[in-house]
Amino acid sequence: MFQTRRQRLNRNLLEKNMQAVLIDSPSNLYYYTGFTGGEAVLLMFVSEQDTPKTDCSINQGLDNGNTKKEQLKTNRVYLITDSRYYEQVEKECPDITLIRMENKGFSEYVKELLENYDDNFNESHSQSIVSNSKKSKELMCTIAVEDTMNLELYLKLSNACPNNQFVIAKDAIMESRMIKDEAELQIIAKAEAIGDAAFTHILDYMKPGVTEADIALEIEFFMKRQGASKLSFDTIVASGPNSSMPHAQVTNRKLQMGDFVTMDFGCVYQGYCSDMTRTVAIGEPTEEMRKVYQIVLDANIRAMEAIREGVKCNEIDAVARDYIKSQGYGDYFGHGLGHGVGLDIHEEPRFSPKCDVITKENMVITDEPGIYLPGRFGVRIEDLIVVKKDEYEKLSHSDKQLIVL
Repeated sequence: MFQTRRQRLNRNLLEKNMQAVLIDSPSNLYYYTGFTGGEAVLLMFVSEQDTPKTDCSINQGLDNGNTKKEQLKTNRVYLITDSRYYEQVEKECPDITLIRMENKGFSEYVKELLENYDDNFNESHSQSIVSNSKKSKELMCTIAVEDTMNLELYLKLSNACPNNQFVIAKDAIMESRMIKDEAELQIIAKAEAIGDAAFTHILDYMKPGVTEADIALEIEFFMKRQGASKLSFDTIVASGPNSSMPHAQVTNRKLQMGDFVTMDFGCVYQGYCSDMTRTVAIGEPTEEMRKVYQIVLDANIRAMEAIREGVKCNEIDAVARDYIKSQGYGDYFGHGLGHGVGLDIHEEPRFSPKCDVITKENMVITDEPGIYLPGRFGVRIEDLIVVKKDEYEKLSHSDKQLIVL
């Protein structure tokens, strides 16, 4: 599985004329290697085995008598980490060469790997990189990096390897993650099922006098008791006037009769996130509150019914946005309709006016329209959706009709 993902990454990088890729974010480290430790750097040299060329710029500057190579012979994949993770790498990533960090930083090991990467660079050499590498063998290559790379690491790499170019290549690195395989879909569905169970559980807990903080804590405890390892993000419980803030912080405000309560939560199960939002009423809501709730629900359903393979993300966003606008509340729906979910809670693509990515089968994206009336109340309803060829699959199954407690 992980090798297949690296092969896809390799093809993406070839198309972008990259000669290597350097990855340090925990989610991408796991996605491409299976390593769960988080604190490491992956360096992979791009292979042209499948598309041989006579001119390969990765080898410029090598003093071995060959100014060019017809093609790279193999994928070269190295994971650089310290002694805390040696055993873990050997167990989780048996097909990847471990570079054991001792008395130097990531940038120095990356530099030495670059300087020594040639036809004679073998496994035994890579296990204990020497410090007297020939400076004349330093590569002139373009190395793809993530847009999330720490600035300090980026500057150290740039200073240590001045003859190499580090280029942000978010699309090439993240493209594969947008489309989930069947194993990923099953795990995400389980994570979302835990969220559904948490919603059912919390309804019996909610009543006037209970605080937002109490509810958030109970949701967290419940999901962890069901097998979640942690939260996807800090749980949002926003009651009464607090519900008009889309990402309100949990407070000690006590629930009151007449409140709308918006709860946005999710958990991590086997590394993958879930996400859902429901809004419920404490006591009988006003006529306007019911009206706004129904508009949001209708927008949620209309957008969902437009989800299928081959549609631009901004067109799906427009379905919900235009409907809310037609009902007179366009000024009160400011955020995007949805976002990708996977190893991270916010991934590409996104249902937003700015995203023109075309949906593909097995993308996992949220559908979460909302209306927020400042200082009064807000409503958001969110489902987790899998894109299919001619339809959608809904992973969240909690009731969306207005619940009055």
